[in-house]
Amino acid sequence: MDLYFEKNLTNITGENWAWKTNILQAISFLFWNNWLKTKNDEILKFNSEYLFIWWDFLDENWIQTSLSFSFDSKTNKKQYSLNWKKTTAKNLKLKSLKTCLFYPIDMNLFYLGPKYRRDFLDNILSNCYFEYPELIKNYENIVKNRNKVLKNIYLWDSKPEEIVFWNEKFYDLSQKIYEYRIDLINFFKERININKDFFKDLNINLEFEYITKTDLKNIIWSLKNYLDSNFQRDIILAKTAIWPHVDDFNIKINWIDILSYASRWETKSIIMTLKVIEMDYIKFKTWKTPILLIDDLSSELDEKHANLFLEKTNNYQCIFTSISSLNKENITKINI
Repeated sequence: MDLYFEKNLTNITGENWAWKTNILQAISFLFWNNWLKTKNDEILKFNSEYLFIWWDFLDENWIQTSLSFSFDSKTNKKQYSLNWKKTTAKNLKLKSLKTCLFYPIDMNLFYLGPKYRRDFLDNILSNCYFEYPELIKNYENIVKNRNKVLKNIYLWDSKPEEIVFWNEKFYDLSQKIYEYRIDLINFFKERININKDFFKDLNINLEFEYITKTDLKNIIWSLKNYLDSNFQRDIILAKTAIWPHVDDFNIKINWIDILSYASRWETKSIIMTLKVIEMDYIKFKTWKTPILLIDDLSSELDEKHANLFLEKTNNYQCIFTSISSLNKENITKINI
């Protein structure tokens, strides 16, 4: 299938099961920005064996670039090319465009557990910093090993002093993760109330609240003090009770938690507001203007609020799917 996307707004329309979502997934795979959500066994569906995606685009300096991505389910291998030469995922990430993706499943951001919200933050940071996914991976290994030592201490297979080595590793990597996260958290806190276009007819206040046991002004001292105080409990539970990956965040409307009363359209409006801030952050940190990919824009939103969002994202290239076209003149329409 060959598709041609114009600058700014593109509306991909079609009936259900017309494979509209697959187009957005293909773009996301090609630009390799969906770091935390897709595993190899989830790339292909319906017993397909091979995937090949190719994109020619002009960057902001009007330089033409060709990117391709392929995946072979038999060998479980991915291959990347840049201007028709094989390259690495790292090089592709450095040279390719950026995307910001919204799926209907993202409506669960405030309905599911804290892990989903942590992944939301980590995915943004992974899109901005190539080293961040490796940092998260190393950190999770440290915590896993620390928990193993805790269990061995409980079983009298290890000495209590053996935990010191893993504690030092834990402090170091936690500090690094928080340095990235704090920057992103502050960006959300500063921007969320000035990006409430969905609610411009209402007198409301939006607040981004980061929830953590860690004192973010004195991270290592806070972690050390907490772990020392709870060492015996950690041994019994064989579990590290304080770390970046037990943190959470919440959105408040007029100082009330979103889950206390927000409707489906209010929840989607807030998530789309977060997506606008995400795009601004990616652009600010990478100097690349991201492409916004929205699957099923019109669900939970009436045409008025869908158009409000499109007006807010007018400075970005936006590709969105819907069952029917929105009545807006500057939208390029592609029927599938």
